Amino acid sequence: MTAAGGILMILTGLAIMTFGLFLFYAWLPLLYALVGFDIGLLLGRSLTGDVGTLAIVLGIVGAVILGSASYFLEPYRRILLGVSAGVLVGLSLAAAFNLDTLLGAVMARVLILACGILGGILVPTFFNAFVIGASAFSGAVLVVAGAHHVLPDIGAFDVRAGGPLPAALVVGLALLGVAWQSKNIKSPI
Repeated sequence: MTAAGGILMILTGLAIMTFGLFLFYAWLPLLYALVGFDIGLLLGRSLTGDVGTLAIVLGIVGAVILGSASYFLEPYRRILLGVSAGVLVGLSLAAAFNLDTLLGAVMARVLILACGILGGILVPTFFNAFVIGASAFSGAVLVVAGAHHVLPDIGAFDVRAGGPLPAALVVGLALLGVAWQSKNIKSPI
């Protein structure tokens, strides 16, 4: 199940990393569902240390909840996206910095809460930039973490072990995602 969960992380991470803002404007419920799915995957990975059945079930539950919320909370869509993307960024940061110890778990919860609140506050002012940055970074972490589950013997993808190579890979992919989305938002469709 680890390889299948890893492939799901890679695919959804690539989708959010490269098309986060486009998905908001074109297929809003799909973006919320992807964000919810990725929150569930990272939460399940955080709880069990693996992307197994629990992580996939939490991902599906998160996808249904956030996809449905995009319809029911229509006037608050941007704030909901800010909070949920902030939580996804917080979970991604916790995964990227390997906050699995007891102190790390407390720090991770504070980080996730702070990112969610900050996302809800900043999104009305810097909407496009926030969505591009949050989706690119979160997607990059998901791609690298998913690649580690598919290819566990390659240390370049082991975000939990730390080190400069996985962090550089995440930063590089996030910058590619930001550049790709920024370039495509300026071009006519």
